[in-house]
Order: sequence, then structure tokens, then C-alpha cells
Amino acid sequence: MNSRPDDSSPSRETSSHHSAALAGVGLALEVIGREGSVARIENGRITHAENLPPETRATASLTPALQRLLDQHSRGNGEKAGKSSDESPPADFVAVANGPGSFTGLRIAAATAKTLAYAWGIPVVTIDSLSVLANAIESSELEPETAPELLVGLDAYRGQTFAASFRLTQAISSRPIWKLNGAIELLGRPAWLDRLKATPPDSLITGDAVKEDLPIDHLKHLPPTEIYAETLARIAEPKFQAGDVTDPMSVLPEYFRPSAAEEKASANQSTNPSPTKR
Repeated sequence: MNSRPDDSSPSRETSSHHSAALAGVGLALEVIGREGSVARIENGRITHAENLPPETRATASLTPALQRLLDQHSRGNGEKAGKSSDESPPADFVAVANGPGSFTGLRIAAATAKTLAYAWGIPVVTIDSLSVLANAIESSELEPETAPELLVGLDAYRGQTFAASFRLTQAISSRPIWKLNGAIELLGRPAWLDRLKATPPDSLITGDAVKEDLPIDHLKHLPPTEIYAETLARIAEPKFQAGDVTDPMSVLPEYFRPSAAEEKASANQSTNPSPTKR
């Protein structure tokens, strides 16, 4: 199943109908999986959202995508982005999905967000990856009081899945927000299957760990309808306005598990312990 919304054009200029009376400009970037995306939000309105090309690694495509975004959008004074007459930065905050997800992708995204924010003297807003996936689905017709549980599954590879439950809450703006209802868990396949079977009937489910051969007939699968960076920008803006921000130099990826190399090194150390010195 496709884990990202189908977007035939490489980028899109959009005017979100969920605009809010919130001041400021934010840039959002994510490399949760093997692909990634960038977006821009201004005063509660998404003005740019772009998926990174799937045929190119994010290490090579993220910076050009951000440059295109900056070249296309100034802060309303007709000057080239980042070159305004009052020397103001091109954004007021940078939002980044900080994990879990691809080890390489999370490192690239965190380093890029940290570098931009530090250079411009602005804060970073971090959002966990599963919250991005949860809020990328279409839920405008749901009411927080009656909405069912939402289960999000992110493919962690190696036969594992990052999973978490979400509940719908009323946001300050007109669009409700899915918020974590418990901790993000790393599940092996047997535990993931048990989690799916135990999820109440008619609950919602989304994420790239949702496969056709899984026991999900009793659940309603909702694919994403937004570019992930678009979602990230939208849910990060209220956090920025509330002052829930991070100093750029404190931004670190949240991997939620050791890397494959670290697990292999740990296994080798357990199998071949160092000889005891006498």
C-alpha cells in the first residue's frame, strides 16, 4: 500500500481551507522513511508542499527542495527569499519530524533543521513521526467526542513495527488534532499481529506498516491525504505559538532503538566477551 498521498506533480502551491489566525512563517521538513518532503506555512495557511523525488536519496534531494521553496517564497516584500531589506530570516521557526523512522533520514532531517535554525537565529519545533502520520489522514468529518481509536503503524523493517494509538482532540483552530494516547512501542511481528487483533472493531488504522495480508478486516484503513511535511507544518505551528520550541543545538533524532550496526556489535560482544584481565 502506498504510504504517501499520490501527488503527480513534484510540488504544489496550496491555500489550505483550515487556515487559522496565527502569525508567523514556518518551514517543515521530514525524512521519516525512504522518501521525504518539505513545506511552508504562513499565518496558518500552507503555501507550499513538495515530496522529495523517490528516485533520489534524501541526502541529495532535501537541500535542493528547500532551496526551491525559499526561492519561490519571500516574506511579502518582493525581495528574494532570505534577502529582505530588513535582514529578517525567511522563517520564524523550523519544524522537523524527529523520530522514529529511518536512521539516515532522521539524521539528515535533524541536522538540516538544526543548521537552518541556528543560522537564522530561530527555534525548532519537533514532532514525533507517528503524530505526523496520524494527522495526515482525512478526519475533518469526525468529532472528538465520538471518534474511534486510531492505530498508527510505521514500518521499522527487520520484521518490526513502530506502533501507537491516538485519540482525536479539539484544537485551537477549526481542525481537530490526533494526539498520542500512550507510548510509541517497537513491536516484533507476533506482537504487531496481536495488537491488530486486539484493536476494537471499527477503529481506524493508518501508516506504511498496514499491509494487505494483515488481520485488519475489522478496522477501517485511512491512507494519508496530505504531504507529510504539510501535516508537520500544520501541527507544529500551534506549538510554536505556545512557545513549545527547542533550541537548535539541542535537536537530536529519537531513534527509539539501536541501529543494526549497534545491535550486531552488542551481539558480537555477548558472544565473544573480552578476556578477564589478571
